[in-house]
Amino acid sequence: MRPFPPIFGLAAPFVPVMGVLGACFVSCGPSASSDDLPPPVILISLDTVRADCIGVYGAPEGSTPALDAFSLGADRYETCTSAAPWTMPSHASLFTGLYPFEHGAHSFLPPDDATGDNVFALNDRFKTLAEALQGNGYRTGGVVSNAIYLRPELGLDQGFADWDVERAPAPEINRRALAWLDKDRSSGRPTFLFVNYMDAHRPYRTGDPEKLVNQHLDRLLFEVMNQGELDPELAALVESLHQKAVTRLDAELERFFDGLKERGLFDDSLIVVTSDHGESFGAHAIVEHSKDVYEDTVQVPLIVKLPGQRSGRVIRDRASSVHVAGLIAGALGGTDAETLSDLFPRVPGPTAENVLVENYYSRLKDLQRFGDRFKRRRWALYDGSIKLIAGSDNGVELYDLSTDPGELTNLAEERSSVTERLLGELQARLGGPTAYEGDPVFPGNLTDRQRADFDQLGYGGSGGDRGNDAEPKENAPR
Repeated sequence: MRPFPPIFGLAAPFVPVMGVLGACFVSCGPSASSDDLPPPVILISLDTVRADCIGVYGAPEGSTPALDAFSLGADRYETCTSAAPWTMPSHASLFTGLYPFEHGAHSFLPPDDATGDNVFALNDRFKTLAEALQGNGYRTGGVVSNAIYLRPELGLDQGFADWDVERAPAPEINRRALAWLDKDRSSGRPTFLFVNYMDAHRPYRTGDPEKLVNQHLDRLLFEVMNQGELDPELAALVESLHQKAVTRLDAELERFFDGLKERGLFDDSLIVVTSDHGESFGAHAIVEHSKDVYEDTVQVPLIVKLPGQRSGRVIRDRASSVHVAGLIAGALGGTDAETLSDLFPRVPGPTAENVLVENYYSRLKDLQRFGDRFKRRRWALYDGSIKLIAGSDNGVELYDLSTDPGELTNLAEERSSVTERLLGELQARLGGPTAYEGDPVFPGNLTDRQRADFDQLGYGGSGGDRGNDAEPKENAPR
């Protein structure tokens, strides 16, 4: 079996032909009547909510009644895979329609004594969905709870006229999001709103004391990842706490949907609900996320309600977070949507390229706490139910998810011809003309407030986390 070469770092960005987005939507001007306006677009990201936390994806009945009801009048993608198992690169893919190897906004390997945050920001040369919609007359705003990996310094606010970022629970996020929608409603412009909830992220917002929840999670993390032991009862407890947080978040989503209905915005809006990544509770000796590309941390929901849609459909084609921008562009209708679709051409379908997942080393705290285990890049490539995992350490795994959803039996040797074919496809993709090339973009140091959030959310390393003091190692991708 061929070795997997240590290639594909950062070099010059692939920039699609941007051009001008064609003529503005004919109804985008301030004088247009409301009947002529393109539909409102609302994109909702549920941080750390893996697909099977939601009832229609397999969670116990009653776990998420609001999302279950929402899906009855929407397109539910049966399988959706995040482009990365953590927030920053997956949101960069969500907004650009590009994979991490193309947009370059992912973590890097820092020196051993680093004290900063090892992540590159999104290069402003890339066109985001918000920029495209703003250029077509949309009023754009984001109401964001992840104040660390969605902070403006990371470049994900490109195209948003308003970027309201502050860590807060769902009721406050709802208040701010609905207030933004109420602002300037008479402007005669369509709206694009991005809403980010963090209630299912550490510390899980269960209603229980935060300290107690973190104690259980920290104990599981230590036993699994430091001692190599898994207590099934403890794992089940932590997973139940996470599910409790998701259920509470679902109740707040119902209140947000009610707020849209009260404003006459729900029926005619294009509403997308997804997540940036999942969460692991001990499978593959992993707890939490950002550490690898197994299913626990990359299978996410994708539910798309089209304007005026009343009945639901289940879409069988595998989707990815890189498809979301294209799905939104394609759903807006008219010739301008065709122009937008040129900018964001990736959509799920039988002729779509195989879905890819990427992870680069993990975050600084994981590199410092768990030795050399995560000092590697990992990729996953899907071909139907077959999943290839390959790494810069030359590790290769192959799973048939139709019979082995837990990824327990490595078939790489047994099905060597399939393994070789998919390895060749993966190498061709990563080394192709779209690969990012150019200087890395550093986001700068954290503020005191951001540093406090950094630690509370479990991101902190052992050296004080002074921000982006961490320069890449010589052999890190650039």
